Amino acid sequence: MSRRIEELVAICAVLALIGPVGTAHANWSETFDGNAFDLATWLFRGYPELTGTFSGTIQDGPDNDDYLTLDEASPAAIGGTQLGVGIGDPDDIFSDVRVGAVFNVSGDASRNYHGLAARISYFIDDGSMSGYPGIVANTYVLTIHYEEGPGNLKVELVKAANNQTGIMAEWQPEVPVPGLGHGGSRYFELDVVGSDPVYITGSVYEYEGGPLLVRTPTFVDTSANDPWEAPGIHDDVFASGSSGVFGMWESPQPAGYHSPFDSVSSISDGPAAVNPSPADGATGVSAANVNLSWVEAAFATSRELWLGKEGAMQKVDPAPSGTTYSPGTLEYGQTYQWRVDQVGASGTATGHTWSFTTGDCLTVDDFESYADDAAIEAAWPHSITGGYHYIFLETGQVRQGAKSMRFEYQNQYEPWLTEATLTFDSAQDWTANGVEALSLVFRGDDANVEQPISIKLEDATAGTDTVPHPYMYAVQSESWNDWDIDLQEFAGVDLTAVKKITIVIGNGTNSGQEVEDRDVLYIDHIKLCPARCFNVDQLDLSGDANGDCVVDYKDLATIADGWLNEGLMVP
Repeated sequence: MSRRIEELVAICAVLALIGPVGTAHANWSETFDGNAFDLATWLFRGYPELTGTFSGTIQDGPDNDDYLTLDEASPAAIGGTQLGVGIGDPDDIFSDVRVGAVFNVSGDASRNYHGLAARISYFIDDGSMSGYPGIVANTYVLTIHYEEGPGNLKVELVKAANNQTGIMAEWQPEVPVPGLGHGGSRYFELDVVGSDPVYITGSVYEYEGGPLLVRTPTFVDTSANDPWEAPGIHDDVFASGSSGVFGMWESPQPAGYHSPFDSVSSISDGPAAVNPSPADGATGVSAANVNLSWVEAAFATSRELWLGKEGAMQKVDPAPSGTTYSPGTLEYGQTYQWRVDQVGASGTATGHTWSFTTGDCLTVDDFESYADDAAIEAAWPHSITGGYHYIFLETGQVRQGAKSMRFEYQNQYEPWLTEATLTFDSAQDWTANGVEALSLVFRGDDANVEQPISIKLEDATAGTDTVPHPYMYAVQSESWNDWDIDLQEFAGVDLTAVKKITIVIGNGTNSGQEVEDRDVLYIDHIKLCPARCFNVDQLDLSGDANGDCVVDYKDLATIADGWLNEGLMVP
């Protein structure tokens, strides 16, 4: 272990013992108007404190709209602080918190970094621990910087331990703020929610309460060795602390830093719900199996859920009693928006609006939910007695997602066919929502022996029907094949009450496999779809412009309808 790492570990231990000062939180806001502080206490400290040239002062603004600046006049080369912080009411300790502030983007370019800080824990070093006097802090921060000018304003999330960011082997992405006219004031927010994991999110608005300009991806911190941390690092989450603002710069030029802030606030009943599932912007979400979930801030005692097609959200009544909600079957191929407004003692805090898009089919089974071989075998038991294992969870051969089903079989033995059956908890209506086709994806192996594949359905009254694949050699195909079956082919089954689906390999006669041979078929993503083109022969239908499963003059008419329409091409 290097001496520097030993020093950092020692400091970490001290901070863990000291922890944040104070025991409770009270929301605060600071305007700096009237050239006076609203809060009883502000702490302004820097690191390293050698020249005494760091300051936090109120500056006169127009119409008595005064503001705070953090300033360092000396370059780092002669001992000027490389970091200066302003902590509002240091004894006011927050866990879940939203820190907000107006920051003035000034000058053609700023090589300084500025920002907001949440869950700050710190101690004042006399120089005996870190080597220099000054403040040593742990905190989550939203950095603000624009080295290439206001047209390149960017924000970034960082976890800083003991003034250091060396724990981050992979930095969170810099997020550009779209647009060019950023010279002047913008409103920035930092939300921190959760105990372990912790969810950290940054947002930029044109002004407080105004249009959202950009939001960062949510940064997740746990007490384990996270993927973004340097190998071997075990750095606990920051559970609570005070709130503030900062400025920093450590290079010789420009000398010091100048960080102007206004309307700084810290509130515990403001951070929005986080960690939505489906993830914001998700596509291909199963319309039949949507389960909304989210993580709420600690202040929330109840919530209002809004959900609807894009641009038409409606309040869900009654509201969910917890942090999950199942809306039932949604429409195919639609974009839905949703939002969770958290309700607490101080009122309702409006959440962020998320969206997801449903796929054009309903998922029967995509195999992603199974944890291991035992789980998938329990869901899809096979028909062979004697304790044999033929159903496995596959992660190497997949068409989409991360998992598929590996179906092995030995049809050289009686009963000379093998079945795998999924039984639904309750009978399924396979006629609802315009469903017309059963679709599954499969691939085999060229070493397999030819034998048929079939799909069998059974309804709630034990009515069955079986549809075979048209080609015996399909099990030998090493490419993924889409098999679409018109549900009307299952004439003997009540499609409004489907209870079981079975994959059958073999036909009851000896397959001719070698004595100990196991052949294999991989199955991925079984779906129910609206009208489909049943292209079993895998013909080239790329010219089918109108989607009727035929390439003909109707497609030419569809294409000709927009003939010579011209858009703008930008080289």
